[in-house]
Amino acid sequence: MKLTPKKVLSRIKKEKETTEVMPTGFAKLDSKLLDGGFYKGEIIVIGAFTGVGKSLLAGQILFNIAKAGFKTAYFSLEISNEMIVARMLARLADIKATRIRFGLLTKKEMKRKIKAEAELIALNKYIALYDDIYYIDELEREILKGEYEFVVIDFIQNIISKTSSDEYTKLSNAVVRLQKVAKKTKTTILILSQLSNFAAKAGGGEKILTYKGSGAIAMVADLGFFLEKDSADVRNVDDTYNPEEGTLLYLKKNRRGLSGWYLKLGYKLPGGDIYEKQI
Repeated sequence: MKLTPKKVLSRIKKEKETTEVMPTGFAKLDSKLLDGGFYKGEIIVIGAFTGVGKSLLAGQILFNIAKAGFKTAYFSLEISNEMIVARMLARLADIKATRIRFGLLTKKEMKRKIKAEAELIALNKYIALYDDIYYIDELEREILKGEYEFVVIDFIQNIISKTSSDEYTKLSNAVVRLQKVAKKTKTTILILSQLSNFAAKAGGGEKILTYKGSGAIAMVADLGFFLEKDSADVRNVDDTYNPEEGTLLYLKKNRRGLSGWYLKLGYKLPGGDIYEKQI
């Protein structure tokens, strides 16, 4: 469709009047880097190596967005719905997730868990959980049917294609289809990804944004992040709370403006609540 600058400006004006910003719940991230939060129709990618905390971060962002009144869905291609919910309760109640899941609670912890459950259940109509969808066709169909405003896909390398077994082709096709869905429905999609082996060779701010399996993952991203363990991340087995525990969240691609910034994130143990640390 051919458009003139005048028509595009008219679209921008109309879009500005109807745009809703979804706050991530992290004040500095929202105000200093994201102009308020995530915008409708964006593709956001967070990459990290195993065990760094990308699922925890995505779950907390989804909870914050749902709490702001947006319809969300978490598609887990790795961990169970039970573990996702246990982690949400763990953060709210400040109890270790495995203790919640397997009922290893004291009376005081049980009271905190019940209170946390009430807070989570209050968001029933804003949070949908899936742990049994792996094919891109089914994933795409469910996003369209659910009319979600914010979606997490955890994680993209586990997606299955009925037409290709080659990882590069499979992932390239999947992320391009998700980009089309995001644009068509104005759904913001947060994709969790592993980082490539090439990315592992560089550290800190020098790391090149390369996600595992396909360069298309970085190409479709409106916002491209990666998480890396903070060099000060040293834990004592006797500690229940260590202020040095945490990660660095780098913004390496930003179609809205400047990239190359980072935030320090801390984890409050035992519940796993993530917070922005002072630098």
